[in-house]
Amino acid sequence: MKCKFCQREKKLIQAHIIPEGFFRRLKDGQDPPRIVNPNAFPKRAPIGVYDTTILCEDCEKMFGDWDCHAQQVLCADPIGEPIKLEGRTVAYKIRDFKYDHLKLFFISLAWRASVSSEAFYSRIDLGPYEDIAKAMISTSDPGTDNDFATTIAKFDEHPLSTAILDPHPERWQGINYCRFYLSSYVVYIKIDKRSAPQPHSDFKIKCGEPLYVVCRDLSKSKELPLIYKMTQSVSKKVRGKKTGP
Repeated sequence: MKCKFCQREKKLIQAHIIPEGFFRRLKDGQDPPRIVNPNAFPKRAPIGVYDTTILCEDCEKMFGDWDCHAQQVLCADPIGEPIKLEGRTVAYKIRDFKYDHLKLFFISLAWRASVSSEAFYSRIDLGPYEDIAKAMISTSDPGTDNDFATTIAKFDEHPLSTAILDPHPERWQGINYCRFYLSSYVVYIKIDKRSAPQPHSDFKIKCGEPLYVVCRDLSKSKELPLIYKMTQSVSKKVRGKKTGP
């Protein structure tokens, strides 16, 4: 098959879009994480979703350092310095990270999802930005903080936080974004040449500055009812099969 990066006819490998470490992070002492897609039943994914139609082994290697760095930064415990307001943690400040590595990880994440043939990533389509992302990956160019501007949020602990929703496009004040779920994180990647709107402009990843991860309350989010509804629906079907004829 043809590698979607080098465009050569080569043997392709099992390539992860979201690195395996983000799925393993959810598995510690719990049931395996589940991926939740509105168009399909939730299913267990102990090591995540991989695609055998994207990359050859040589091209996949170029993502390795970026994938590893993202996991080192975001899977660390604790992840950074808590910023508190009235005794409640509202954000984390991370001082020790490499801007180019982390930014290129998110650019490559968006590109890999866009070219993937897996249903889980079917709603991600970068359009003309697919070639732009590929060019930046080819030259290891993370761009400015406005190029594919990325903001990171984090859900608090919750029994249903082991479910990972499929990524999807959305708009913030008319600006195009893609939303990804990585373990307990929600990542917003701008797919637009216009500047990031607030509050994204305040918290996007910036070169030479600390990384800020904003805390979110899953119990008050719009994701929780969707996850709960879908997992309950599957549980009922499973119980029905066990008690049926």
